[in-house]
Amino acid sequence: MKKTILLSILYCFLGSITQAQITRGATPGEIYIYNDWYIENGIIHRAIFRSNDNGENLTLQYETTSNQPPGEMKIGGVLGDATIGALYNFGNNELWVSFDYGVNWELKQTYGSGRFASGCINGEIYKCCADVQGTIWRSIDYGNEFIEITQDAKYILEVGLLEGNLYGIDGHSGIGYNLHFSTNYGEEFVTIPIDSSVAFWAPSGHYPKIFRGAVPGELYIVTWWLDYHYKIFHSIDTGYTWTQKFESEYINILNWGVVCTAGRQQGSFFVKRTTYDPVSQYLLVYIDYSCDYGETFTTYFHGAPMPQPSNYPENFSAHNIELQWTDPVEGVLPHAYLVRMSQLGFEAIPIPVDNKSVPDSDSVKNILYGEEKCIFKNLIPATVYYFKIFPYTINGGEINYKTEGGGIQAMKMTKE
Repeated sequence: MKKTILLSILYCFLGSITQAQITRGATPGEIYIYNDWYIENGIIHRAIFRSNDNGENLTLQYETTSNQPPGEMKIGGVLGDATIGALYNFGNNELWVSFDYGVNWELKQTYGSGRFASGCINGEIYKCCADVQGTIWRSIDYGNEFIEITQDAKYILEVGLLEGNLYGIDGHSGIGYNLHFSTNYGEEFVTIPIDSSVAFWAPSGHYPKIFRGAVPGELYIVTWWLDYHYKIFHSIDTGYTWTQKFESEYINILNWGVVCTAGRQQGSFFVKRTTYDPVSQYLLVYIDYSCDYGETFTTYFHGAPMPQPSNYPENFSAHNIELQWTDPVEGVLPHAYLVRMSQLGFEAIPIPVDNKSVPDSDSVKNILYGEEKCIFKNLIPATVYYFKIFPYTINGGEINYKTEGGGIQAMKMTKE
């Protein structure tokens, strides 16, 4: 029985690979991804990650589990708004919004079903196909209120780069697909047939997907073919003509999920590929980033977290003293400074002698010009320490200390 349960969880995990999401953020180089992340003790952990460097580094923003308590947000489809830091999550009959890069969320509305597309202006989000009429609704206040635009538009939507521009795609595998384009927020659409060499098949539900580019009229379309590989096409005339940019190798879609998005920066395109590692029980994430409209890619790999460190650091202490100063900028500038410390008083600190270097130790630091600080570590709590600083120059190996007046001095006490 236990084995059957674990296998069911694994199949659920593998099945959700294809449901993972990637979306552009509001700034160049910013993307968000959603994954079922890993399995632990039979519980699936799900997470939203953010990157602001084209996917090279990911930061965990939000995490849930398959057994989370009622009232908490479940991760579904993730969409970036035009507002910096704003993000939508839809699915499980709920629409949520975040204004702090996906860390905290607030519920906006519940609905029966539907698909969403975020806009090109702050707070704009479209909803469609939440009823059999194929109604399109639009909100300009982050989903607080939606206004009906039109009916009989059962499209998968994408918002254009200019306000009012809206795209939709529909069709049937093996028959053909159409692109629909509106300049008045979806009230009316012009239909543009998609050539069968660009989009025709949809193996195992892998329907064609369109993505707006970074300039008006620019679109990408990603299509799948019967031998289980995908192609990326690019258009600069609102989808009337397409240029193929990339063709993948064969992909086992039972073990791999592939999702895409165009970026905010001109020429940027992202492909996220995910698969499950049965050893670590983590999802393995590959983010392919292109800066040449999808022709070539740089791949960033994100696997299971590294094991925790084996040992703690030694001599850990909060009883440190940091000294700071401002370097001179006129006259003969020093090459470095000799900083000396004593518990006994200023008079216990010896004056350095020219041409005799003093090596670093627990009570001595040689600090190069330009650093403007030094730290003495692991000192005795609640104890007063005395310091003197002597600038010096070096010429041909000879050291010349400035010692008039016995040096600059300071005193500090460590914390309890």
